[in-house]
Amino acid sequence: MMHPQSVTVIGAGLAGLRTVERLRQRGYEGRVVLLGAERHLPYDRPPLSKQVLRGEQDEPWLRREYAGLDADILLGQRVRELDTARRMIFLDGGWLPYDVLVIATGASPRRVSGINGRVLRTLDDAHALRGTLGPGTRLAIVGAGLIGCEVAASARSMGAAVDLIDVLPGPLVRVVGGQVCDIVAGLHRDRGVRLYLGVSVARDSAGRLTLSDGTVLEADVILEAIGAVPETGWLEGSQLRLDDGVACDATGRAADGVYAAGDVARWDGRRSEHWTSAGDQADRVAAAILGQDPPSPGLPYWWSDQYDVKLQGLGDPGPDADVHLVKWGAKARTIALYARDGRLTGAVGFSAAAGVMKLRADIAAGAAIGDVLDRLTP
Repeated sequence: MMHPQSVTVIGAGLAGLRTVERLRQRGYEGRVVLLGAERHLPYDRPPLSKQVLRGEQDEPWLRREYAGLDADILLGQRVRELDTARRMIFLDGGWLPYDVLVIATGASPRRVSGINGRVLRTLDDAHALRGTLGPGTRLAIVGAGLIGCEVAASARSMGAAVDLIDVLPGPLVRVVGGQVCDIVAGLHRDRGVRLYLGVSVARDSAGRLTLSDGTVLEADVILEAIGAVPETGWLEGSQLRLDDGVACDATGRAADGVYAAGDVARWDGRRSEHWTSAGDQADRVAAAILGQDPPSPGLPYWWSDQYDVKLQGLGDPGPDADVHLVKWGAKARTIALYARDGRLTGAVGFSAAAGVMKLRADIAAGAAIGDVLDRLTP
């Protein structure tokens, strides 16, 4: 297969940068262009709600040097339009042709109508939010997902008072399910976070938050953390199929000469916003572009640091699975095992990294949950 003369990657986040790196590692010698809408070089997003917010790290760069990539990196360049027929993209400065295109524009924060709070998605967002937090600050977080929970933990360590609000019945419930989200709720309550769950929220004319149960909250800072939506607005009219992201096949291909990876991509009917998925997809896209055999997809994996606890999820926990809680190791760390039809599908551990990772083969094989429990339970 002939390699393309050039590859243009839109989006200088994790998925975009990893695509460039994997192209080079797989032997591609053509021109590579990496376009980033932000002024920053590619950086890691997970530290934004933790180390960056707490002031322990200012610049979580994904890479320290770029000479070895031999790539044209253009920052502060927001792409406005895609013309797949002419193989052209439109930037603020005009039209730019492409040979092969990789879309890795990520996602934008979902907003709550009428709240007008802050969001946390970019490095600049993290620096700005950090400047508002300190001892005695009253922080209200709308959304008890991963970002909301991590910011709550960081803010408490900075001395802020925290109200955590969600329309759903528990923190991380969509990620870990109802039984395990109670454990997460306990982590936060034990450290002084006030939880308001199963309630909707509005903002009154005085700037206060009014909850559907009648509670009124005063807040100095409000953070909206109710998830993200794929950054696809600029693709309207591009002839690509958009369905909660850029619709792709199992190799990341969206159209002739167009691929997508990361938060913006919906691969084979499924979109994943996890850090490890972005890297896996980038490598598979690079292989597809070069006509090479793609690597086998890894098990979905995510982690979250909250207080002194590291949560780690492997496989597909899912809110509809059967849950079995076990105590693992000498310190009796909690691991939740998830099963469907009697087969292990996923695991979530609380500071039990080694125990979770030992389950990788069992999850991949769909081992019988009874056999796994017999092995793990004394």
